[in-house]
Amino acid sequence: MGEVSSEKGFSKWSVLIITSLSIFIIVIDTTMMNVSISALVADLDTTVNGVQGAITLYAVVIAALTLSAAKLADIWGIKRVFVGGVAIYGIGTTMAAMSINLPMLVLGWSILEGVGAAMMMPTTINYITRTYSGKDKVLAFGLWGGIGGAGAAFGPIVGGFFTSYYTWRLGFLMEVVIVLVIVALQKYLREYPPVEGMRFDILGALLSGSAMVFSTLGVLMIDPLGQTPAGAVIGLGVGLFVLFLLYERRRMRAGKDPLIDLNLFKSRAFTIGNLVSLFFQMTLAGVMFTIPVYVQLVMRYSAIATGITLMPLSISMFIFSLLGNKLLKVMTPKRAIQLGIVLTMLGIFLLWRNMALDMSLLDFAPGLTFYGIGLGIIFSQITDLSMSGAKPSQYSEASGFFNSQKQYAYSLGTALIGIILVLGLIGGITNTIYESGIAPDIPKEVIKDRVIEWVKMIKQGDLQIPPEYVPIVDKITDLAAVDAMKAVMIFMIIVLVIGLIISIWLPSVHAKKQ
Repeated sequence: MGEVSSEKGFSKWSVLIITSLSIFIIVIDTTMMNVSISALVADLDTTVNGVQGAITLYAVVIAALTLSAAKLADIWGIKRVFVGGVAIYGIGTTMAAMSINLPMLVLGWSILEGVGAAMMMPTTINYITRTYSGKDKVLAFGLWGGIGGAGAAFGPIVGGFFTSYYTWRLGFLMEVVIVLVIVALQKYLREYPPVEGMRFDILGALLSGSAMVFSTLGVLMIDPLGQTPAGAVIGLGVGLFVLFLLYERRRMRAGKDPLIDLNLFKSRAFTIGNLVSLFFQMTLAGVMFTIPVYVQLVMRYSAIATGITLMPLSISMFIFSLLGNKLLKVMTPKRAIQLGIVLTMLGIFLLWRNMALDMSLLDFAPGLTFYGIGLGIIFSQITDLSMSGAKPSQYSEASGFFNSQKQYAYSLGTALIGIILVLGLIGGITNTIYESGIAPDIPKEVIKDRVIEWVKMIKQGDLQIPPEYVPIVDKITDLAAVDAMKAVMIFMIIVLVIGLIISIWLPSVHAKKQ
């Protein structure tokens, strides 16, 4: 039985409320600010690259520190690490709201909030795992995941509303209010005693943190239009991760405390569960990246309209993350996850089929609804099934790895799908110009090279188009954007198919029940 299973009302679900509020502010942070980049540039007298760098650094800090922060929960105590993370996050978001320049924003948002988020994320899973059991735990993990996904989807509408009608600073101030609510409720959190005599693996923390930093940075540095050291940086990250694993194995053989118990990966539930999570998280990143870009840049709707477009995804995901446990009456967690993957594939297919230049915002609704239903079902099962492969003594490191994987998958999905979008745009513009016959004497490869240079100039803000050519240029780029979006949808379906195949090796029931 869970420790609060016999309790009723608020006290029973207080841990879930606290952990859900925590994951909400961590996830909404990035998507909320993505639609406010122009306002940040103007208010802080900085550049687009500077603000995007701050967003990137936030992701890198979380990825680098999550595993180490999770281990500290065993050494210092879960509550101490969680409350400390909330305090650091609160200081960071307050500083971000009051920022007068980019360095202040970076310190508050990217660094302090990043550190706080890294401390909060794994401890939320740890608390749910230790607090609830049976159907309560399935429901808790479903709500935790659903709120996290809904936070990502609601971010654009919240950020767009604040930026359009008031100021982007209200987004950070909203988080301050939520932090204060969490602090007021923290008395309901139990303090689990730290493990006596456990020592922190400093070298392991440095190796794992460096591996995540270089891997994430390398992925985010990928640019299909130019020469970047992305491959070398990713290679360095992979090399450091292999070195980390070898060092951890040696440390375990010597009888010393590792940063992560490698025996975790002997669990089929934990290992396959993390792999399945990685693939569907990549598609979530793709949807949250491409749909806002298309709605705002091609359909030319506002940030608020973009958020409204994503509402079918947010609502369906939230509802079915709560209802997912009902499926366990007729199927196993494995089958529920596979059903969720199939429904997400159906949603992406409907988006692909409806993608056209004359589509309306309502045309997104069927695809996003099915995609959200599928995600909700997956969220309701995947965390609980994965964590069932960990022993109680491994909860902290297991939750740390699970969250690190999610952060990396989101960055990887954003980067890869961004590449496909750019390449699809270039290919679409090239084909449209070549097939239209407006440049009959120019070979297709030359047209492509000129289109690449044109796209580079757009990214740098150096392109000046004569007014009389604007309508035809807009028409060509819009047609190409439709083709690029369809290419992205096909890629996401392939990623989901891979995830579905991997799910075959998931255990049918929780590892502890086997």
